[in-house]
Amino acid sequence: MNAAHLNTEVAFSFQLGASALLGVIHESTTPSDLGLLTIVAGGPQYRGGCGRQLVALGRRLSQEGVHVMRFDHRGLGDSEGEFQGFEALHDDIASAIAEFRRRVPGLARIILWGGCDAASAALINAHRFPEVVSVVAANPWVSSERTAARVQQKHYLSRLRQWSFWRKLLRMEYDIPSYLRSAAARLRNRIGRRRDGTDARQSTSSAQAHYIDRMLLGLQQFGGSVLFLMSGSSLISREFDELVAADREWNKTCNGAGRERLEIPGADQTFSSLQARQGMLDAASMWAGKVKVS
Repeated sequence: MNAAHLNTEVAFSFQLGASALLGVIHESTTPSDLGLLTIVAGGPQYRGGCGRQLVALGRRLSQEGVHVMRFDHRGLGDSEGEFQGFEALHDDIASAIAEFRRRVPGLARIILWGGCDAASAALINAHRFPEVVSVVAANPWVSSERTAARVQQKHYLSRLRQWSFWRKLLRMEYDIPSYLRSAAARLRNRIGRRRDGTDARQSTSSAQAHYIDRMLLGLQQFGGSVLFLMSGSSLISREFDELVAADREWNKTCNGAGRERLEIPGADQTFSSLQARQGMLDAASMWAGKVKVS
């Protein structure tokens, strides 16, 4: 970390009930009323993000007139408490926003940033906070058995048209027995559900159906702008596109005023390549610039 970063990055802890949460603020190098709050995706991640992408994001935007706060919500990284899951992050986000505003006088507008299930949490909760004027939702998580099967089918059909697939097949690089066992298991489950009188939508867990409905409702109630930042090579991204294309309400909501979709070709779910990471940072810079002057 160089001297410039040392001057603008401040680490601290703040309380959420009995739990101490860890946060870092990248202070803007110029006066600004705009901030960006990052939400960490579930699983073994923390405030730095995959490959420290959120660190790079904070340093980039703070040099462009946007304050950035990264934090570990309960149960992740260095924060105390039990992991709540992305469906139960309202209190964590609320506490982080309050701490962000307390530590940055004059902060009036906030962009929520999240990827995967953190994007889902942002879409569920953004409308509840008057300070939040925009959301960047990177590859939102809307997985269900139906959308996953549809996307996988399209993916494998496209692979049949690629010479690389046939080359690997001829070299016996695929685990065919394992694939056949998996396909057989899925078929048995589908037959079993039909015998029980259930369909794919009903077999989706109530938690899944509930969070997808809450995401849609949150989007419909949110008056700010939304950027859907999508990865060209992510099946999770394709699942979201499948849902938007197949559902009239989702389609209407995601294509309304203030909603934009930007795809980074060839990027995987976590923007892990140097090219994809740069594309992600450029997209964040572009969007924050639009929000800043709006």
